Amino acid sequence: MLSSYTDDSNAYIVCQVLASQLFTIPVFLIVGANFVYPQSLIALLFGSLQVFPSFFYMKALKIEETSKVTALEYVYPLFVFIGSVLLLGEVLELKHCVGGLLLLVGTLLISYKKIGSDSKGLYSNRSNSNSSNSKPFLSALSPAIKPFLSYWVLTAAYYLSLKYLLISIDGWNLYLWSSLGSLMVVLPLMGIRSMRIEVKKIFSQGGMAVGALISEETFQFLGIIFSIFAYAIGSVSLVSSVGALQPVMTVLLILGLGILMPKLAKAMNEKTDWCSLKQKGISFMVVAIGIYFMS
Repeated sequence: MLSSYTDDSNAYIVCQVLASQLFTIPVFLIVGANFVYPQSLIALLFGSLQVFPSFFYMKALKIEETSKVTALEYVYPLFVFIGSVLLLGEVLELKHCVGGLLLLVGTLLISYKKIGSDSKGLYSNRSNSNSSNSKPFLSALSPAIKPFLSYWVLTAAYYLSLKYLLISIDGWNLYLWSSLGSLMVVLPLMGIRSMRIEVKKIFSQGGMAVGALISEETFQFLGIIFSIFAYAIGSVSLVSSVGALQPVMTVLLILGLGILMPKLAKAMNEKTDWCSLKQKGISFMVVAIGIYFMS
């Protein structure tokens, strides 16, 4: 819905952060803010860094199907596991390693595109079979892999730091300081005239646009709060693994929409032919099994 109101993904991210302050202000008034040195400053810093993965995510969303982008998004637990062993001293068992391997396999399956199957010409035509066969395997992977490399590293760094910070400060204060950090990143962007025009354009398009934005941020706020308190009481590896179930939920919702509202599925550029559904189904099954082993 929101993509229909702007072509500028950067402006959309700015609007997201601005709208999120509707939830930050009440939390500040009710809970208050405690400054703990240096943890509050670190939360501020990593709240700033939290914005940058969104830019890579939006870039991937512009060049790939929603269900595939969501699946690729949740490869970051693999990086969280590596970081938790090296930085937090967590011990991984053999089943965790098997789960990580399955997660990687599932990612390759969901991102793989048959040479010549892309209608937009991003990949070579089937008729040129000899040259296609000579191309390396990576050339057949989704172009969304490239922006996601940065996304995975930054997201894993955020959640590892989140676990570290929750030792010293509570979840509500962590949310407040990280939210303020995100705001500090987008405010300078408002100094750009073209950005101000685009942001104003989104907010001036009436109740439907603003309502969609606030609805999105409501779900986002609840997701962040629940995840913060989950990280506070559980292993960073375990919570990241459970969070990686989101792609399964997303693809089920998209398939449901495809059945009930075919036009919407078409507008989302989702492929619902038998071959695509089979690829997604097998990929998500592998990912689900991998998440089970990892958790």
